[in-house]
Amino acid sequence: MKLFSEIYSTYYSITEKILKRHTVTKAEITDIIRQNGFSESVLFLEPKLTGEDGYGLLKKEDSLYRSILKKEPHIPLTALEKAWLCAVLSDPRSGLFLDTEQKSQLTELLGAKKLYQRNFLNCFDQYSDGDDFHDPQYIQHFRDILSAIHGKKLIKISFQTRKGNRITHYFLPTKIEYSAKNNKFRVYVNRYQKCRMVDSGIINLSQVTLTKLTDITPESFLAVTDKKKQAKIKILNERNAVNRFMLEFAELEKESVFDEDSGECMVSIKYDEQNENEIIIRLLSFGPVVEVLSPYDFRRKIKEKVDRQLALMKKTKRE
Repeated sequence: MKLFSEIYSTYYSITEKILKRHTVTKAEITDIIRQNGFSESVLFLEPKLTGEDGYGLLKKEDSLYRSILKKEPHIPLTALEKAWLCAVLSDPRSGLFLDTEQKSQLTELLGAKKLYQRNFLNCFDQYSDGDDFHDPQYIQHFRDILSAIHGKKLIKISFQTRKGNRITHYFLPTKIEYSAKNNKFRVYVNRYQKCRMVDSGIINLSQVTLTKLTDITPESFLAVTDKKKQAKIKILNERNAVNRFMLEFAELEKESVFDEDSGECMVSIKYDEQNENEIIIRLLSFGPVVEVLSPYDFRRKIKEKVDRQLALMKKTKRE
């Protein structure tokens, strides 16, 4: 195995960068050499690239230099790099990114022996309950989340909490991180609800039970899910109800008219249809100091919830 080769030298790398630009000015050539080379590189390399007795890789056209190559140049992999890639492909985590056929084709193309065997590595402080990287469902969840990250799209994720609760939300995943100590992958997410990003968090991939890709971007999410409904509410001047109501529903769009004589307040609130049940529960917590005036369907749902609660209380007393 060669330790030194001219095609892996700094000058070869600089020349590659210049040729990939296709057309460059002499000033741009100088800048690229200075940024990537040594203090004396401009003196040696620039004449070789632009002079008549140089490498002949650039053709001068007026004030520009154009690459004569039909294809972009690339630096081939070293034998050491090939051996390392073969070792990486034998890692079960590579199956999260590539299927079995792709891994076989790449291994064949590389045509090298593995740089090391997996049993050569021993993580003495690693937990034994790592993720199952062979699980087909785990692999699919990983790829769906990775696709959402690349596409900057929202994804619907269901996951199981440590207490056994199942949670489902729309998330914008930002990155996937591997913990060598835990031998687990986790995903960093922004959670979207009520037409906005509400918080951020971390989900262990092993806890994910369902993923569903969407074509929704964070910008369009608001337009897609923003189905507003409106309710008119009367708030009585008791128990500091007006101030408490305004604080409780501070995030909602609202219009209010305050009657100074009676101290009552008429409020129109706008809320997302998907959050209607939550709004009802929050309104009921105010008791008799709040009355929903309209719409009729909203009043009916509140009455049904109150009736069910009364029936449950009566049943409990009888027992």
